[in-house]
Amino acid sequence: MQRLLLLVLAAFIAQTSEYLPIGLLPQIAGNLKVAPAQAGFLVTGYAWIAALTAVPFTLATQRLPRRTVFVGLLGIIALANALTTFANSYTMLASSRVLAALTHGVFWSMIAPYAVRVAPEMPAGRATAWALSGISLALVVGVPCSTMIGHWLGWRMAFATSAVLGGLTGVLSFRLLLPEGNSASSAAKQRLPGKSAALYTVAIVTLLIVASHFTGYTYVVPILTGIAYIPEERHALFLLSFGLAGAVGTWLAGRLTINPASLSLIAAIGVIASQAAMLVSRRSEIGILLEMAWWGASIAMLIVGLQSWVIAIMPERAEAASSLYVAAFNLGIGGGALAGGIALAHGGIDAVLKTSSLLGSSALLGFLISRRRRTNYPPCKSP
Repeated sequence: MQRLLLLVLAAFIAQTSEYLPIGLLPQIAGNLKVAPAQAGFLVTGYAWIAALTAVPFTLATQRLPRRTVFVGLLGIIALANALTTFANSYTMLASSRVLAALTHGVFWSMIAPYAVRVAPEMPAGRATAWALSGISLALVVGVPCSTMIGHWLGWRMAFATSAVLGGLTGVLSFRLLLPEGNSASSAAKQRLPGKSAALYTVAIVTLLIVASHFTGYTYVVPILTGIAYIPEERHALFLLSFGLAGAVGTWLAGRLTINPASLSLIAAIGVIASQAAMLVSRRSEIGILLEMAWWGASIAMLIVGLQSWVIAIMPERAEAASSLYVAAFNLGIGGGALAGGIALAHGGIDAVLKTSSLLGSSALLGFLISRRRRTNYPPCKSP
């Protein structure tokens, strides 16, 4: 259990580091004298780089001992955040974010399979849910706390705090808890599966449904302001409801005794429906609050379901298969943010939510195709 908790902490740090600029964009833009849209590229550019490097970097590092790779990734994340702390220009800041983004694909490709290996006595789905619960923790604690640190002490201090936590976690990983583990044992495990229609269908579904989510989530603050006219001082309450519900969703993912494909479908419907419902609720703060919670729980369940689904399809090549999933996920982040920005510029908040629903509906077609090739997967188990 100690080893799994360390993976949770590592996932928390990695996810918090990725989302750090979101709550600090105004301060970063003002301090470095760049336009907010240019500062926003720190998020979308990160996602594109992670998507492009996930598969090749994961395959290239599979022959290396897993603890060495894991500790190295945490060290690079800590270094990148430390460099960000001292960035005195947008170019330097963007360069440090590129460095962090290069770790992203490999980190998220290996963490779920690694969790299964360090907890062999635990069902694979439960170990996966434990590791990925760090994502919910980042949304509930990491991002809000980093934003508060940024407001009180400056955005550089938020990155410095993340750098220190990343470095400490890397030291703990190396010295105390995680075994060295084995690298991939055969040449076949080094390659991305080429003939798995199910795996590539899941990747396409992942891209579309994640794009649906981030079309809305990237612009959640304008949505709260424009749909329900919620004042800025109360935005934190709505974001907190999203994060807390996400933690519940991760737990609930393991209490539903269904296979990961079905879990993913149920969660995807929740992601789509919760955003569409905002068009109906509009000025009802209670309605929007409940829909934010529904949305948060659904996306958390979806992340556990999709990752477990990928591992169930290719358990013998879990990291290679996960790298494709991570690439698709990050393409969805970047594509969703881009689609949401275009929709916002040309049609306003309503267009953002409608675009999200359209992308989500396209993902449902992929679910229907995948269910025609249905395999009996074991149910997910949560912490």
